[in-house]
Amino acid sequence: MWALLTLYQVLRIAITDAVATVPGTDPDRASYQTAVRTAQMLVTGARNVVTGAAHLAGDIGRAVLASLHRPRRPRVCARRVKSPLSRWNKHPPGKPRTNLKITSMTTVVSQHRDEKKTRRRRSLTPAPGP
Repeated sequence: MWALLTLYQVLRIAITDAVATVPGTDPDRASYQTAVRTAQMLVTGARNVVTGAAHLAGDIGRAVLASLHRPRRPRVCARRVKSPLSRWNKHPPGKPRTNLKITSMTTVVSQHRDEKKTRRRRSLTPAPGP
């Protein structure tokens, strides 16, 4: 199991290193299956085993960059109610009714104050009495 997890991490590192060499390339476009097939062909083909001239991450990276997926379309979609008789027919305020393209994001960082919560004390010993 550890060997499979290690192999997975090595292939992911090879993919991210290859994508990082091309500025502006979305990492989601890289194919994990291409990396797996290339690694299988390199190991079973036993090329450059003795000389050590080939670099596995380089061969895998070149194969991944040669077969990048098309850019993904935006996944922002307004939900629609299919049945007019649905009890969920009302549209909540503030939610867009049409698809919106996200052009920018703003992040606000605020301090979190952990409020002390009061709890009723519980006794571990039974109360005296009948």
